[in-house]
Amino acid sequence: MGLQRMGAGPYDFSHAPTPIALGSGATFMIPAGQYHVVPGIYTFLQWWDAGTQIWRNMTSPSQPVGFPVSSDGYNWRLANMTGCVVGAVVTNGGTGYTNGIYPAGTGTGTLASPLCTFAVGGGSIVATGNMVVGGAINTTIAITAGGSNYTRPPVLVIDPPPQGGVPATAVCTLTAGAIAAVTVTNQGAGYSSVPAVRVINGPGDTTGTGARLTVNATLALTGQLIAITMANNGATHNAVPAISFTPNPATVAATAIMCWTVTTGVAQTAMDHAGTGNIGFVSSTVTAGSSTSTNPSITTDFFKPRMGYTALNTTAGGGITFLDGGLHQIIPIGIAYALLSDGTVPASATKVVQTVGGAANDLSYLLPL
Repeated sequence: MGLQRMGAGPYDFSHAPTPIALGSGATFMIPAGQYHVVPGIYTFLQWWDAGTQIWRNMTSPSQPVGFPVSSDGYNWRLANMTGCVVGAVVTNGGTGYTNGIYPAGTGTGTLASPLCTFAVGGGSIVATGNMVVGGAINTTIAITAGGSNYTRPPVLVIDPPPQGGVPATAVCTLTAGAIAAVTVTNQGAGYSSVPAVRVINGPGDTTGTGARLTVNATLALTGQLIAITMANNGATHNAVPAISFTPNPATVAATAIMCWTVTTGVAQTAMDHAGTGNIGFVSSTVTAGSSTSTNPSITTDFFKPRMGYTALNTTAGGGITFLDGGLHQIIPIGIAYALLSDGTVPASATKVVQTVGGAANDLSYLLPL
């Protein structure tokens, strides 16, 4: 259903924006209707993925940008994910598990019914995760026929796994109007049979035809933990919670992916920024660790870290009042201070780990259409 403005003329009070304030880990289900949604700088606009059975981000928080939404009351929500666990990087998938999809709270602690447990991590609400074992496609897809006369790379659609699994995705490149290479961008997880790949002409391409692609007949990573999807993200964490597994063959291991903002900034020592003043910046990278599978859409690509910045300061040692704590998957180390006098960023003598957690109050707006 397309979005339409209801009625003509000026808006009345029924069309006034509704403020939605959310603390760390809090969510707000957008009521049925059509809205222009403006998320706060720490709030994600998310949609319910019925296939994977998780909430996915439509937008990452930034300086507020509006987005039109047509909600049925269950498929869109606002979520302040700061201080929450948003995923996990599986660094050792182990061996011997039974392939399948194991929702949180259903495991009995056997190889045929495993479970994972998140530690507290300083949070007020403990996170819970679903385990997906085996059923990934291979990292290569065979080009059975490259086709001809394609004017732009076609869209590749891979059949989805059973509900609760992770869909596989791939892209392709052309040479002389034919598919010449295919890159698997997500191996997926939870497939019980080899999926088909559908080649769909890109918009405006009316001549491309004949391409056929084939997934390897044997699924990859059988018996190994491939993915942990979040059933409950928890709230107010200020440390990375450990993840334990029952049973744990061959030292299964995974690192929680966090969504943090800087709550308290600590100035770097041996700095002198007195005079014309400075503004401090804090940045970070994605969660470290080599994943056993290629599945960025549910791991470190869940959101992109965003730099935070401090208020203007004219005292020695640098300013530590954050106007925007940014978004971080890891705890940032140090603040880089840009001198307003000449724009330079002096090196720090000592890097200081910042205090992270969840934003206590982030304001979003819903404007009925």
